[in-house]
Formats: sequence, structure tokens, C-alpha cells
Amino acid sequence: MPVNEELILKPTTESDRTYVYRLNFLTETFGDEHGELEDSYDEWADYYAAEWEPENGGFTAWIGNTPAGGVWLLWGRDDRHGYGHVADDIPELAIAVEERYSGHGIGGALLDAATELARELGAPAISLSVDPRNARAEYLYLKKGFEPTGIERHGHKVLKRSTAL
Repeated sequence: MPVNEELILKPTTESDRTYVYRLNFLTETFGDEHGELEDSYDEWADYYAAEWEPENGGFTAWIGNTPAGGVWLLWGRDDRHGYGHVADDIPELAIAVEERYSGHGIGGALLDAATELARELGAPAISLSVDPRNARAEYLYLKKGFEPTGIERHGHKVLKRSTAL
């Protein structure tokens, strides 16, 4: 990130839905524009992007006029949820950073903003899932205070972070 450009986080709105689809793609490919998609990608894109509602919360990250990443919250239910679901009162987050901005602190800023938002919305914690092949992301999540829950779904580890101050 250029030194003279500051990171701006904007709350998500309905007009961000197309970008949420792109970010969801990046979560699947670990940021690789040419990465392979799993056979179940479309099914999970329906949940993570099509069923996402802006009022559930989230942020897009911007460097100047360039979108740099984003995070969005999903409030799953026992009968319909994503990989990182822990409980109905704990939102799952999905997050991605554009490859050109990887390693510039954007992921950490998005995780902190999502945790603060979950706290403001009354959630006791926030959760996510991580593919063990995405070691860079898992390292960041653990560094930011996410802890293993012991739950594993579709080969993904489920982590949780308390929203308590």
C-alpha cells in the first residue's frame, strides 16, 4: 500500500453485492485469480453471496479509489449455515483481500472491524472457517485472537474470537 494512501473501511450496502461475489471467489481460491474452484462452489456462493444481507453487517476496504478487500457477516441458523457456523447468536465472517494489497495490514483491520461490529450487534463472539492449506490466513486469524473450536467442516477448521473487551 503506498505510504500516501490511507485505508478506508466503508460499511457494506446492497450496491456492494457484486463485489461480495468477487470477494467470495477470492476466499475460494486464496486470492489466486486463476485458482481452481471446487465442484460445490456455486452452492456455497449462493449462501455466502446471494443470501447475504447488507443489514447483517460488513465492510469494504478501499485504498484511494481502489477496492482492496472486504469482510461480511452471516448469521447462520442450525438448519442453514456456512462452514464457520458455531451458534445462531454468533455471526460467521467471510473475508478476502485483493492480492495486490496482501501483507499490508488490511486483513487485520477488517478482522478488528468485524469483531467490533459483532460486539455492537450484541454477539458474544465471531467465527470463521479456514482451509488448512491457507496457512497465511490461519496465521493471521490466530494472531488476531481467534481460537480453534474443535469443529471441522468439509476439511475446514472453525475458529472463534470473543467480542468481549
